[in-house]
Amino acid sequence: MKFAKKYDKDIFCLEGDWSKDLKQQTSVQAVLLFLKQNRNINFIHRHCGTRENLAYYLKQVQLKKYSKYSIIYIAFHGKPNEILIGKDRVTLDELADMLGPNCNDKIIHFGTCHTLNTDLRNIKRFLRKTNALCVCGFGKEIPFVESSVFDILFIDMLQEFRNIATVSQKINDDYKSFAQKLSFKIVYL
Repeated sequence: MKFAKKYDKDIFCLEGDWSKDLKQQTSVQAVLLFLKQNRNINFIHRHCGTRENLAYYLKQVQLKKYSKYSIIYIAFHGKPNEILIGKDRVTLDELADMLGPNCNDKIIHFGTCHTLNTDLRNIKRFLRKTNALCVCGFGKEIPFVESSVFDILFIDMLQEFRNIATVSQKINDDYKSFAQKLSFKIVYL
């Protein structure tokens, strides 16, 4: 069984641009603010526009001073087995290499479309390479508002339980149809 060390889990969020039009203000930051104001969940939020930016922040999250940020929230456009940063595609294997094997007690949540629509072996390889507690996210095209609401419910639930199997079962019990509609997956070893 996979257990988080603590009930309280803060968020380290990396977000890409959702539109080429810089006037568009779509952001998961509203989700993070809602969780801070209503659940007292602390967060760090950074925008990433390049692969190098992403790699830099993924190294930062592993520093001891950020150890309490146990949810790594990756919010980008996605394709099966990858995230999109501008015109670059970054595969799960490349992300695992950027993170390295130091993600003990980290939950990696992909707030992306399609990324987890991949062979389970790819996801498990990612978990083994990073030593993450679990990987979760969506396997298809998802509406932004619906996925944001689901993210709030899911992250709130993560605060209640340390056992990832219990979180998975609770999602199935309470939000099964919503999770199925978004093709939500939670994978752990």
